[in-house]
Amino acid sequence: MELAPDIWFRYQIFDRLDPVREQLAKYLGASSEDVVFVENASHGVNAVLRSLHFDGPRNKILYLSLAYQMVKNTLAYVQNVTGERLVMVNITFPTSNEAILAAVQAALEANPGQIALASFSHITSVPSLILPVKELSSLVHAHGGMVLIDGAHVPGHMKLNIEDVGADFYVGNGHKWLYSPQGSAFLWVAKARQSLIMPTVISLEGQGQSYFQMAFSWLGTADYSSYLAMADAINFRANLGEDDIIAYLHKLAVDGGHALADAWGTDLLVEDDMIGAMVNVRLPTDDIPKALALPALLWSQYATWVPTFALQGRAYVRVSAQIYLELSDFHFLAQAISALLAQ
Repeated sequence: MELAPDIWFRYQIFDRLDPVREQLAKYLGASSEDVVFVENASHGVNAVLRSLHFDGPRNKILYLSLAYQMVKNTLAYVQNVTGERLVMVNITFPTSNEAILAAVQAALEANPGQIALASFSHITSVPSLILPVKELSSLVHAHGGMVLIDGAHVPGHMKLNIEDVGADFYVGNGHKWLYSPQGSAFLWVAKARQSLIMPTVISLEGQGQSYFQMAFSWLGTADYSSYLAMADAINFRANLGEDDIIAYLHKLAVDGGHALADAWGTDLLVEDDMIGAMVNVRLPTDDIPKALALPALLWSQYATWVPTFALQGRAYVRVSAQIYLELSDFHFLAQAISALLAQ
């Protein structure tokens, strides 16, 4: 790229990206015609939410209280600028797939013919749990709305077949769990919806097999090599064993979560079947400020870091499993947090 930047940006980059797109789409269970690269899931969510405009009685956007804060902030911006109204579905704990579906069903019935779009996380961030996005998509479609899935944590975290999910829009990161560099993500849009979506930066000076792909292919001079590395990440995972990675992460998260709960005499936030590779465990304290101070203390005193959060008056920690971790690391965390809380 730096050796001959004009040649790279004008001629080579587009030909290099197409094979990566093909490989990524196959990994995601999608057609390459429906996939474009974006810098991160936040860019993809913004592209969708800021492209769509709803007039008439069907002008509400539904989302869950569990949505990532960036999504909530973007929705608030859209509401202020365009006037679309928001419907938040509050999810309380304990919960289940059935309870979440029932809450969304009730919200749809309370707003008949008014929900234009629903936005759901596939795996929520804090707290972390897997949502029944296929069933949610079907439910919203039955009520005449479109569906955006924020799958920021999904690629590399769990098996994914985007077309089977049945949504209209799907975004995901490569730099969280797929092992590709920062700034590597994708946006998938169903063919019937592609004419509705434009990137957040308008250039229209790129190349692509369709207007949709051309519009997202060039957003200005930047280092697009992180996109190219997504192919290497997929190959690396294949060498280790894709299914083995996912199975190991899930088992370690579940076993490690229960080990933490046993050490502290507490419990997990959700049942094992709603856990992917991130587990939420109740901390052995109800002192919320003290719990929220733990991440910085863990880093300064133990050279490790995990997020803590408050939920319904209780304090929790979210712990991520990874291929370079083992159960002993969860025992180490249990002891470290116990020692800090005792100070």
